[in-house]
Amino acid sequence: MNLPTVRVVYLTDSPEGRAPAAAGTSPAASADVRTLPVQTQVSLSLLAAVGERVAESAARMQAAPSGSCSRAELAEAERLERFGLQLQELAQVAARAQQLRREAVDLGLALVQTVAEWSTEADRLGVELHGPACSEPVHANPAALKHLLDLMVEHALQQGRAVRLEVEIPASGSGVAVVATVSSEPASQSPERDTLAWMTLQWFGRALGLTPTREIVPRGERLTLTLPRG
Repeated sequence: MNLPTVRVVYLTDSPEGRAPAAAGTSPAASADVRTLPVQTQVSLSLLAAVGERVAESAARMQAAPSGSCSRAELAEAERLERFGLQLQELAQVAARAQQLRREAVDLGLALVQTVAEWSTEADRLGVELHGPACSEPVHANPAALKHLLDLMVEHALQQGRAVRLEVEIPASGSGVAVVATVSSEPASQSPERDTLAWMTLQWFGRALGLTPTREIVPRGERLTLTLPRG
């Protein structure tokens, strides 16, 4: 079994904090090293959660009998690999947040695709997942929008027994809001807990100049992400 590899990238906020180029390395070879604004740096709590996720996955894989490779072990390795790839893609998008090409994107269609892609995971967790039937343009980068919606749904699926995605137009009319309403009844986990997906969504949203919000409501919680209108 080929285990995933992890590439660590150090993100700095000032020229003084940059790591020096290795001996014999040409300037062109390090041309992809860029500084990031402060708000895109990863918090210690997020780093701790990432480490916990990796450690838990590694422990489960190592618990299998020597010389065997169970289906559960393979599934865990695949989830760990997808998680690593997701973090890599998020870092790449966040690193060039200011240069991302934004265009008119059908938010309703993006949500339909998100629900379809997460339906298998929702069934595995025993969670009902519903999406809207609408068409509403937003001004966004398609790849970044997909990551935002994926993180939103990933968090919601861990928080309750039913998740409903909706599109709302705020009273100001200046944006379009994606709203995920989570029903935690019967509650199986504390709805107040911060999942890794939620912490990553907060960090990634800030990198893109967005502010995801989360509020605890009776019998569940409500997530809101407001996007510019297309």
